[in-house]
Amino acid sequence: MHVATKGDRDFSAFAIKHVLYPLWALKNQSPRLRYLAELERSQYWSRDALLDHQWSSFKRLFAHALETCPYYRKKFHEAGVTLADLRSPDDINKVPTITKEEIQEHRDEMVSSKVAKADLIADMTGGSTGSPMQFFYDEDRLDSRVAATIRHNRWAGWDIGDRAAILWGAPRDTRTSGKAKDRIRDWILDRKLILDASSLDEESMHRFAQELMRYRPTVLLAYANTLGLFASYLRAEGIIGISPRAVVCSAEVLTAENRQRIEETFKCPVFNRYGSREFAVIASECSRHEGMHINAENLLVEVQTDDKSGLDKRGEIVVTDLKNFSMPMIRYCTRDTGHLVNGLCSCGRGLPLLELSGGRVTDFLTATNGKKVSGIVISTYVITNIAGVRQIQFVQNEPGVVIINLAKGQGWSEQSRENLMGKVREYLGSDMRIQIDYRDSIPLEISGKYRFSISTLPM
Repeated sequence: MHVATKGDRDFSAFAIKHVLYPLWALKNQSPRLRYLAELERSQYWSRDALLDHQWSSFKRLFAHALETCPYYRKKFHEAGVTLADLRSPDDINKVPTITKEEIQEHRDEMVSSKVAKADLIADMTGGSTGSPMQFFYDEDRLDSRVAATIRHNRWAGWDIGDRAAILWGAPRDTRTSGKAKDRIRDWILDRKLILDASSLDEESMHRFAQELMRYRPTVLLAYANTLGLFASYLRAEGIIGISPRAVVCSAEVLTAENRQRIEETFKCPVFNRYGSREFAVIASECSRHEGMHINAENLLVEVQTDDKSGLDKRGEIVVTDLKNFSMPMIRYCTRDTGHLVNGLCSCGRGLPLLELSGGRVTDFLTATNGKKVSGIVISTYVITNIAGVRQIQFVQNEPGVVIINLAKGQGWSEQSRENLMGKVREYLGSDMRIQIDYRDSIPLEISGKYRFSISTLPM
């Protein structure tokens, strides 16, 4: 019987990367390959060249939204801003920001009249800020999003054809369309082992360890808190032999303690990443780990402070998608906090740097059987398709009991309540006691973070 070796893995990745993928891309004239090549060049542009590109792209998007999107036309008119008013990047503050609540209420009015409905790709946030939202983009924007992700992956040593193991809780983030050509494409591009991290206990973590040792991935991608918990389990059990080239942590704030624990456990560097459903990858670290490089050719990232905006000042992160012309997102308030770093990375890339100082920190909830369930998973699986949930927060102060703070929105009904209770019990246990407390709104913490789930129980 043949025993797979590291050489087998490297040869397989080499064949896919340098033979199968180029042939597939050539045959299909892949726009993703074209976007990727462009991004590989533009990441070394000067800071001034990137700023010029962003500003011209922003004005083009503004003009498009003003002409083709009823809600933006009304909003810009009320703000008294026209294209002629945007003479320099300093004028960006004349353009009003938008919020998730606005998109929830006016989504259809924000879709461009120049885009056919059949060409729209529907997507939805999982609700990690406590408030799910549906939005749209088109196939071309999907291609540029995928290309940007591949570029950022490469900074961590994760390239096309490499084996990746993903500890995740959102199946729609990892599934394929089911079409034959898409299955072939995904097999070439993304050889992935998907491990369902929707809940964690000793049995599931033992199974993860066994599968990872068999699969021998090049890279691990996971929720930061989930991988920190898994690393603690491996150390406590004395399990060794999982040795990826790199670990990419995303979806939750990566603490210094978790970074150290993960690096010591897997004996490889950790690459921090910041992204969202709305924009895909926003920023991520390169091998120098001097900050997260912003995906600046596709996104304009600002940090709003008391002084409007500024370098090295903490504030709310505001993002404009420069390439989503189907449903423009212009100066979107993310509710995450961070600061733009003054200076450039020593790697030579001109891309600006971002550091998070708050963001989506979620606590694990404890099911009645003792399993730990990530709050981000609850947000993805439980509330996304329940009508009338404007904001939601899970609080657990004692075993077997969870309090749901809920701000009702349009469409809330008794059926919504029953669906919510059923979904929560599906993941936390059929005998979980649930108390729903209705609120007008759920405030942010002093730090600016929105805590989707809060647990005071010991891990």
